[in-house]
Amino acid sequence: MEAGLRRVLVIDPSKVVRSTLAKHLGGHFEVREESDGESAWQSLVLDSSIIAVVSGAQLPRLSGLDLLARLRISKLRRLCDIPFLLLISDHETEEDRQLAREKGVTSFITRGMSREKIIDRIGRLVNWELALSFADTQAVPSAIPRNAPLKRLPEESPPPPLDCQDIRHQLEQAIAGQASTSGMVGILAFGLDDADQLAARFGKDTLESITKRLCQVLRTKIGNSDSIGCDNESRCLIVSPGTSLASCTAFAQRVCRGLANSQVTIAGEPLHLIVSVGIASIPTDAGMSAEALMAVAGKRLRMAQQAGGNRVVADEVSDPGFGFNTEFFSNMMRFYCPDTANVQMGAMGLHLMPLFKAMDKEFRFGLPLTEIERSFELRAREEGTD
Repeated sequence: MEAGLRRVLVIDPSKVVRSTLAKHLGGHFEVREESDGESAWQSLVLDSSIIAVVSGAQLPRLSGLDLLARLRISKLRRLCDIPFLLLISDHETEEDRQLAREKGVTSFITRGMSREKIIDRIGRLVNWELALSFADTQAVPSAIPRNAPLKRLPEESPPPPLDCQDIRHQLEQAIAGQASTSGMVGILAFGLDDADQLAARFGKDTLESITKRLCQVLRTKIGNSDSIGCDNESRCLIVSPGTSLASCTAFAQRVCRGLANSQVTIAGEPLHLIVSVGIASIPTDAGMSAEALMAVAGKRLRMAQQAGGNRVVADEVSDPGFGFNTEFFSNMMRFYCPDTANVQMGAMGLHLMPLFKAMDKEFRFGLPLTEIERSFELRAREEGTD
């Protein structure tokens, strides 16, 4: 692999399409090409350097959406939330796109799209070098009192985040407009796991500046119809109309992982800023007011932080360390036909093991958990999902 370049997997039966995309992405990413879904799956499992997938829908051996289904239930975190961009034509309807989003498609690339737009669309999903985005925070010299605010942001920075009242208003509008967004709304609450320690060491003004800067960085990662702002508890809130719970969760996981791998310097001290995320969503949490949804997201954020931090919690029955939730399971089952021969039972079983263990402990079933898990692992290896 060429030094300094990250790898994108391009999948399409047409060599012309693959070559065109490779030419467009050259200089920004290294491109790995596959012509069918099964070969692409093997490449994704074996090649941990792949950071995004661009795929056509109609592929030999395994369709693009069936490949996506495997990815979204993979127990490998780098696969279950990997950005997946679907190649589509200009004639695809918004309804078709929304159905694809519900199945876990992250974004779309229209055939014939310009090189600049393709680079921008992929880069928006994979560029998580947040240390660079926080570069202005490094200008706080140790000679300045620790409660001094961070340096003023550059003039070209994105608009300042909304306040809590404006976010509530945006959420109320999203709830009112559910019918035009497939009945789905997501509210994500991002919080710094060590906010209290940061405030004690550097002052509340610095903590507020970091939170606002984080909001501005996340603003570049969300859609034009989404809204982002801060509340009085130094949390970033995102309102995302028309976004499924599965998509919200995948996005939150990418943020957590990306920020954990970044570093900033405050008052000359290098720090890792670790976040957790709480998610409320419609229809999962239907029937709630905007204020209630924000409170639920905040409650789940606290659950994630109390479970150790750097986690995502999307409902009250989740195991925060595992991230399993009932809607995710329902969405997962939709990917498959009723014929169990076409379901990756091993991979599914491994995902459900934490639930089996919790239920066995609660109800004292006396299940042979070790033997069950071993059977799932053997099947997963046969399926090529281990």
